[in-house]
Amino acid sequence: MKVKLPVVVKNEIVDKKHVFETEEKEFDVDMSLACQMRWEAKFPELAKNETVIDYATRTSKIKSQNAAVILSKLKFLYCLFDTEMSFIGFVKMFDFANEKYVKNLLDRIEEIFRLVLDSSSEKN
Repeated sequence: MKVKLPVVVKNEIVDKKHVFETEEKEFDVDMSLACQMRWEAKFPELAKNETVIDYATRTSKIKSQNAAVILSKLKFLYCLFDTEMSFIGFVKMFDFANEKYVKNLLDRIEEIFRLVLDSSSEKN
């Protein structure tokens, strides 16, 4: 399955004007056991306490839009996407200063969480 997220491609000041541009980036969703393996490798302290799906289920219920919650949700997405990018590199694709952009990003993240968590609950 493929999903798209809005990523920031330009965020700078040009001629005293703020230039902010985004584009849609497509990611391959990998819900295989490799997702759990990435979770354990990239976030070992969190993986000691819960599986990646348990973590996603718990964080999906948190409706706050503060940076800590968003980062938590991005950790799940990072493990869900098969990418060679570091977590810091992944997070740098997103911007949290533009309110309209953040709303769009959070809506997309919620959609992905619903798709994945609904799919995983159907398997059980």
